[in-house]
Amino acid sequence: MARINAQTGDEILAARIRQNDKEAFRILYNRYSDRIYRFSLKHTGNADEARDVVQTVFINIWEHRTNLNPDGQLKSYIYRITVNILINYFKKRSQRFRVIESMKKNDPSVADMTYEQIFFKDLEKAIAEIVKTLPPERQRIFNMSRNDGLSHKEIAERLDVSVRTVENQVYRAVKEIRLILKQRYLFY
Repeated sequence: MARINAQTGDEILAARIRQNDKEAFRILYNRYSDRIYRFSLKHTGNADEARDVVQTVFINIWEHRTNLNPDGQLKSYIYRITVNILINYFKKRSQRFRVIESMKKNDPSVADMTYEQIFFKDLEKAIAEIVKTLPPERQRIFNMSRNDGLSHKEIAERLDVSVRTVENQVYRAVKEIRLILKQRYLFY
């Protein structure tokens, strides 16, 4: 395969990415990530959310790389993905706002809470629901770590397992929680 660099055309990058070329993907990311970030920031008004959009766009491109059309307009394709992700983002944000407004009407204790407090409360509830779906041992270790505040070493001693086992279980729990939250809320 011929060498590629920052000046390589989009058509060649698309063809190479279709063949699982990570270097071509890195070049594409470097070429478009700042533009997508600025575009997303303009529409979301939030730097963290704009970074999440960029990440989601490029994850989407990599996951669907076999569908890239080397003869098509890659730049247009990237922006189309970005716009679709932003539309979904605003739909979810709007839904959250409606839920919060409904909560404020139906629960007087919520009325004095800020949007962030309500969102955090909702997020905690969502995480708790996700944790309940984890395998029992992973669920137990995660709860001991996060809810009881125990160190990995303390958990390992109490459960008579290695510290490495505890670390792996916590890592897997966090990874699964983030994946589900990302699907639900388009972040993390």
